[in-house]
Amino acid sequence: MKILLVNPIFYDGQQFSNKYQQYIDWIKGGNLYVAPFEPPLGLASLSSYLTKEGHHVVLVDMQGLLMDSTELANTIAGSRPDLVGVTAMTTTLPAALRVAELARNIAPDAKVVLGGVHPTLDPAGVLANECVDFVIRGEGEKALADLVAALEGSHSFEKIEGLCYRNSARTRITRRVIIPDQDSLPAPDYEALPTERYIQHNELLRDIRGVSMLVSRGCPFQCSFCAVHQTMGQKWRVKSAPLVVDEMLALRDRYNLDGVWFKDSILNLNKVWTKAFAELLIKRKADISWQANTRVDLIHEEELRLMKEAGLVELDLGIESGSPESLIKLKKGITVEQIKEKVRLAKKYVKVFGFFMVGLPGEDEKDVLQTFELAKELDLDRSTWSIYSPLPGSAFYDDLVSQGKIETYRLNHEHIHFTEAYEGICNIHPERLKELYRQINAYFYAEASAEVENRMQKTQSYKMPA
Repeated sequence: MKILLVNPIFYDGQQFSNKYQQYIDWIKGGNLYVAPFEPPLGLASLSSYLTKEGHHVVLVDMQGLLMDSTELANTIAGSRPDLVGVTAMTTTLPAALRVAELARNIAPDAKVVLGGVHPTLDPAGVLANECVDFVIRGEGEKALADLVAALEGSHSFEKIEGLCYRNSARTRITRRVIIPDQDSLPAPDYEALPTERYIQHNELLRDIRGVSMLVSRGCPFQCSFCAVHQTMGQKWRVKSAPLVVDEMLALRDRYNLDGVWFKDSILNLNKVWTKAFAELLIKRKADISWQANTRVDLIHEEELRLMKEAGLVELDLGIESGSPESLIKLKKGITVEQIKEKVRLAKKYVKVFGFFMVGLPGEDEKDVLQTFELAKELDLDRSTWSIYSPLPGSAFYDDLVSQGKIETYRLNHEHIHFTEAYEGICNIHPERLKELYRQINAYFYAEASAEVENRMQKTQSYKMPA
């Protein structure tokens, strides 16, 4: 069976290139949202798993290839797939549905399956589109392989956990899939991606010739803005330390990397695992730098010292807000003073990168300015700023629905992109909020951009990675 996996692009290729160039200073300062450009590691994992099962897989990364709809149409026509799989976040749902419609028109005999965050949260809504035959909820490796087997006649649709579909009587919705043993999954198929482009982007964005890795799934915390516990569960599951080190070193050698960025929401959640991981890197003299996300309240000096010895060069912290009221609403479980204390500690050892949001539910201009002032006081190495957008599956989203401020699953998805102000969420007019957002970004990113220029000796032409 010929399987085509597609990563849709929020903006068509040339539009994205123009946006990238327009906001190059923001990108060099660390903004992850204005022109998001990250490898689709979920699809890459599916590609590896299906290939291991003996299937013929083609992964089309529209984002990485800067591909437009015409090019995708030609690819579908040329590959003549039997099954088209499309990933979708809430922000990319309209683009994913456009891919489904294109596939239906060009390859009418092919089945279309959608997976990812948004289909997991709203399978019935996604299946309402007649161009979508199936939805897979949760972690899709085994479910997608079982779907292929069912389409080939050797498996029953009804027995596939996580598979949702329409039949003559009703729409079948099943619970999401959680894979307990992450070691059972092969390493993502980086060879199927334009990986060098992502490496070039990381050099600009994160000051390292590196690429992203994901080695864990799930999160036990209940931050109000986040839906990861609804998509991948509350139990944190991680690959074994030896396997992670093996994958790191394989990537280092294959792509001549200086380091990797762990995109996991929290890498050091388990102290025993973190210690084993760090000690193994030291023992093997891995000679590779790494960056990782964590929570402010999970920074401990002894562990930090060990991680630095093992190659840690940067911690990325979910600070989010400098408003005490907003931190409580976010259910972060941290205070402004704790943020200051832990950032001071982290800066003794490594660079520190901060995530911030403005325009949270109920915020007024005072809250935004408190966040701005805290970020200035922290004097971080880099930061990324977003405007809050309501994401299905989060507590904030449910609250906004119950308050009548938004209709469930009836958002303007094209507008949810973390750099746009959504009407009726906070107490600041959308245009004023966007102006505050622009001012904050200009303050932090102009200086950071100049530093990048100097460091690279002005020899780089800052364009979309070629």
